[in-house]
Amino acid sequence: MTDEKKSMFRKDPQNQRVVEYLEKLMEADEGFAGHVLEIMSARNMGTARISAAEGRILEAIVRASNAKKAVEIGTLAGYSGHWLARGMPEGGRLYTLEKDPSCVSAAKECFERSNLSRRVTVLEGAALENLKTLSKLAPFDFCFIDADEESYPAYLRWAAVNLKPGGMAAASGVFLKGKVCMEEGEPSDNVRARAMREFFHVLFDSDRFVSAAVIPTGEGLVIGIK
Repeated sequence: MTDEKKSMFRKDPQNQRVVEYLEKLMEADEGFAGHVLEIMSARNMGTARISAAEGRILEAIVRASNAKKAVEIGTLAGYSGHWLARGMPEGGRLYTLEKDPSCVSAAKECFERSNLSRRVTVLEGAALENLKTLSKLAPFDFCFIDADEESYPAYLRWAAVNLKPGGMAAASGVFLKGKVCMEEGEPSDNVRARAMREFFHVLFDSDRFVSAAVIPTGEGLVIGIK
């Protein structure tokens, strides 16, 4: 027995070998929704998206929870939405929110090419305003947050109210590329860091979520169960 504290964030050269092995096993997933990535590249939409490995985690969570009605905050071109939709049962409905009209257009095209338009509704406009409208359809089974970090606390509070008991919330990019604990720096980074720390306080509030966990992916993925 050892007194060494075990940490899920510890760096170990042996772990890298395991990661490389698992990545080879999941190589086929890299091509899932490839047309979304092609459109993102062709329209210079950047690379701000979840990885295929994170997509597989989200799909597994959604599938295991049998989520029939879900909300995604932050569509971009629909890459993460494809993973969420793949995990939902036949007859499920995903409402995905995006404020940028060009992203809305790209996402609708991508969902149409994947024959997912019948189960995915893309809502254009400010997320908080669209969430007010979606509250009328509550309760939801699942909520995924991947949008402007400054609003993560508000989005998670909405999820805590509008998820059903046992429903799940998830969010990506919560490490802010290591800046979540930042105290000094660019004002915009400080605002984002403070917002993300507030988000974590909401996540680990037992009055809102009975269980919460951090999955140490590259950018950080969290889940909370209402």
